[in-house]
Formats: sequence, structure tokens, C-alpha cells
Amino acid sequence: MTEEEIEIATRKHDARSKAFMAAGLSQQAAWELADKLFNRDADPQDDRRLCFECRKYDTKSETCPKMVDYKGRPQVPLRFVLQRCDWFDLRGKK
Repeated sequence: MTEEEIEIATRKHDARSKAFMAAGLSQQAAWELADKLFNRDADPQDDRRLCFECRKYDTKSETCPKMVDYKGRPQVPLRFVLQRCDWFDLRGKK
């Protein structure tokens, strides 16, 4: 990695850690999750995502319209667990 790439990765890691802490994770848990995302981003084969990163995830109700059980009842997403989702839509993309 170049110095510029390292700087960008460091800023992204810090921003993610702060967002995770603002959402309720401890400093240690937020740091570890940001590390996992750094590793995920570095691996082009890793297509896992967090509900927390998805625009469909409703932060107020902590629900996702796509996560329902077999009777159509909403299920609580695992917002900080890396997982694959066919309906993922990156929050903040244009």
C-alpha cells in the first residue's frame, strides 16, 4: 500500500469505529469490527456486508423490510454481523 492508501484506510477505519460507537458498540468492539471491515474490503472475493451499511436498514426501528420470517413477520437484523444479502443496497451511494 502507498502512504496515501494507508492514510485513506486509516481515516475510513476511524470513521467506521466512531459510527459503530455512536450506534452503541463499545470502543473495543467498534475497533474490532472496523478491523474486520478493513480485511473484508481488502479481499475482492469477500461479498459479506453489515445491515448497518444498508440503506434498507431502518436505524430507528432496527428492522429491515427484507428480513421476515415464513409468516411475513419482521425479524431483527444482525446489524453488526458480516453476512451475505441479496437485497443489500449500500447506504450513501449515489
